[in-house]
Order: sequence, then structure tokens, then C-alpha cells
Amino acid sequence: MSSDRMGQKHFVRFGLYELKGSINVQLAEKTGFSDEDAEIIKECLRTLFVNDASSARPEGSMEVVRLYWFKHNCKDGQYSSAKVHRSLKITQKDESVPPASVDDYIIELEPLPGLEAEVIDGI
Repeated sequence: MSSDRMGQKHFVRFGLYELKGSINVQLAEKTGFSDEDAEIIKECLRTLFVNDASSARPEGSMEVVRLYWFKHNCKDGQYSSAKVHRSLKITQKDESVPPASVDDYIIELEPLPGLEAEVIDGI
């Protein structure tokens, strides 16, 4: 790179991030992790970017759009975490056009019999 190109940066105009996680029931029981603790985590995820501006993330540039929260009816779960994670399908509507917003995606949740998702909008 020549000396007259100082400060040149690359950037992504828009990105859609997908976060996956799970709570291990056996470890939760050992540590005293409760349903109330899970509710706190759920609320923290929903409000993740509230008052979280920085020079790298100006106010309003990041948001939680939607949270899918599953609660199994048994300790081992009706389905594996992997299968639950795969039930969320995200596809770009038109791959010939760079995405500019979440509206440029189709977000679908494949039903898993006996396991309902609580769908929570971000703030």
C-alpha cells in the first residue's frame, strides 16, 4: 500500500447476525440457575443494544429484531439443540441485490411438533 492511502477502511453496509445458544439443564441444577435467571437473560438479549452506542456502533446502528425462546417439556429436551437451531431458516429475498435492511430477508421458523417458540420482538 502506498503512503497516500492512509486510513483506507473496508466496511459492510448492512449485516444480519444470528445468535444461537442454549441452557444446559444439568449444569443449571448444579449451579442453582433458575427460571428467574433465564427470564433475566431473555430480557438482556431483547434489550442488548439499548444505550450501547460507541464510535464503532453509532446509536441506532444495531438492534435485536426478534428473539425465539424455546422451553422444552423435559430435562433432556424434545429435540437436540442442533435441531432446534436448524428450525430457524433465514434466506435473502433477492441475492442479486445487496441487502440494506432486515426486510431484505425471509425469516421462517419450521414447526417442531410439541415445541412452541416464544417469539419476542426486540426493543
